[in-house]
Amino acid sequence: MRDETIQNVVGDDPTTADTEIDETETGQTDETPLEAMSETEVLREELEQVQSEAADFKNRFLRARADLENYRRRAAQDTLRARESGLDSAILPLLAVYDDLGRALTVGSDDPAQLIPGIQAVRESLKRNLGALGLEEVGAKGDAFDPDLHEALTTVPAQAEGAPDTIAEVMQTGFVKAERLVRPARVVVFQ
Repeated sequence: MRDETIQNVVGDDPTTADTEIDETETGQTDETPLEAMSETEVLREELEQVQSEAADFKNRFLRARADLENYRRRAAQDTLRARESGLDSAILPLLAVYDDLGRALTVGSDDPAQLIPGIQAVRESLKRNLGALGLEEVGAKGDAFDPDLHEALTTVPAQAEGAPDTIAEVMQTGFVKAERLVRPARVVVFQ
């Protein structure tokens, strides 16, 4: 029926009828090339906008990554400086002891009897310097044995001068700093 309608409208010329059928079958619209170009331009503009946003996000990402690397580098440098500063504050009191030992040896070389009081003075100076750093001695002879603060090297039988579970002799003095054990005292304990 369709062929008859086309032939009636166009006439009996078969070439014209074929042309009309081909245009309707291909699905072409009545758009002009100008309208098609504008749609292409719109898509190009959208593509350019998306590419611009992607470039912006990439730049932001690269800057954020560079900032993070700079932060890490500064933090590592700050940590190193703080550690060196902490070491310096611990070394300064020891340098005073070094100087005191030098003076004690100078005096002791002239008169050996003066060496013992000089060394005792140096030890007291070191004890004061350690106290200034917050270190306190633990584990004196006669103190009760505390396994949290003391390390028992050996035991000896309790005698008249010592009660059981007390320190008989200190082999190495222990130190605590603000309730934290720095080094346990190595002791001999009465059994």
